[in-house]
Amino acid sequence: MATEFVQSSLLLASSHPVWVIVVAVLLLFVVKSFLKKLLKRKITNFPRKFPEDREKRTKEAFYDVAVVGAGPAGSTLGYYLAKAGRNCLLLEKKKFPRDKYCGDAVCKTAIEILMDMGIYEKLIKENKARIADAGGLCSPGGLSYIGRSKEVLGEIPAALACKRWWLDEAIAMAAKRAGADLQENSGVRDAVFDAKAGLWTVYLEDSDRSYKARILVCADGAPSKLATKLGIVKRPPDGSCSRAYVESGTHKFKADGCIFYHRDMLPGYSALFRHPNNELNYCVYLIPGNPKVTNDDLPYWHDFLMKQDPNISKSLGPGAKLERMKAASLRLGGEPVSHGDHVLVVGDAAGMIDPMTGEGIHHAMEAGKMAAKFIQEAMHHGNYDKDVMKLYHDAWMDKFGSDFKWSFAICQLLYRFPILLDAATAAIARKGDKFLAAWADIMTGRVPKIHLLRPEFVIVITFELVSLIIKRSLGIEKKREKKLE
Repeated sequence: MATEFVQSSLLLASSHPVWVIVVAVLLLFVVKSFLKKLLKRKITNFPRKFPEDREKRTKEAFYDVAVVGAGPAGSTLGYYLAKAGRNCLLLEKKKFPRDKYCGDAVCKTAIEILMDMGIYEKLIKENKARIADAGGLCSPGGLSYIGRSKEVLGEIPAALACKRWWLDEAIAMAAKRAGADLQENSGVRDAVFDAKAGLWTVYLEDSDRSYKARILVCADGAPSKLATKLGIVKRPPDGSCSRAYVESGTHKFKADGCIFYHRDMLPGYSALFRHPNNELNYCVYLIPGNPKVTNDDLPYWHDFLMKQDPNISKSLGPGAKLERMKAASLRLGGEPVSHGDHVLVVGDAAGMIDPMTGEGIHHAMEAGKMAAKFIQEAMHHGNYDKDVMKLYHDAWMDKFGSDFKWSFAICQLLYRFPILLDAATAAIARKGDKFLAAWADIMTGRVPKIHLLRPEFVIVITFELVSLIIKRSLGIEKKREKKLE
């Protein structure tokens, strides 16, 4: 397969010189990936230090793993560790159900994990989640397209909307049913490592209780207080998002979801997602890359867009009733270090949020599942030194984290050249739902963003770009749109 790809790439470059740069980038990516796999180290390359850990613990003085934070990352990890028979402690600061401010969009990768856990159907049947069928985008220039994904994607939808109130509780309770020791109302004050014993002691807030574990996992969200205190995470969050639920029956929005791009806020965006019972989530994401927009501007943009943006204000309608704006921080683009001696950092705490979209639920869940598998392998071998734990960091970087650098680059392009989003939207409108589904896979990180350099994307988007430039220079542009219905 790789040989055929290289041969076709070389043939394309030789017959079309304009493709030389694109092909060179693609080939560099392939060679780099090959060398990484060739030089990759394995757990078995390291000496055994705790051979007794191969046996699964039930009742002992310490846990195999203590996970701080029972959000999507921590609870997914807890679920798969418990399913594997490991003694896992899951510490959650609040009592479920509890709220978390975000866009509530759950993408395909996360949906597959929810299915594997056996909680997807339950969320749908209990009317706690809504499958997104009709969705699309509205470009900075006002071009829009709303397509349908059900016929294209089949059994597994592209996305669903589920309040974190319900989603996080469902995953945490699945972990508990699987055997994880879930402790609610258990905020963590500190964690201290005893190198000689190879154990962490985790201390709770406002309590004299403490727990011991062989491995510590920090999954405590974007602020990442524990990982920061331990010196693993060294920078503050760099993005922000707002959320306001829109009361059912008070708005005019007819699609299941739509992303709105405003020229002056790029690379950030706003969105509307439909929940069960016709309630909406109106959210705004501020993404780094625009020197004129800072996180302090979030209240302004939240208010301005819903009142002044013609597409959003029309979708909401004059009678829309919105709750007061809630806000949360975003740690974007992946932390350079997400590991240490006997410790991992997972999910938003490790910056596993795409810098282009601000989406992190699916990355958090995928990383949690990966971490559970890695920890199982590490415990079977009995070594948790920093160099061993780095293998997990390398694994998630290879899986999806390395794609974040492309997201940063694309963000800068979109900020400088908003017409690129207009061209992409025009291309989606021309090609239809299958093209939209392929675009969505790239935007959510399911498929690497380097795929945007493939001919099937470059050719049609370039055609639309040239067409838009010509039409705008002649003043004859016509808005191509498919209404939000």
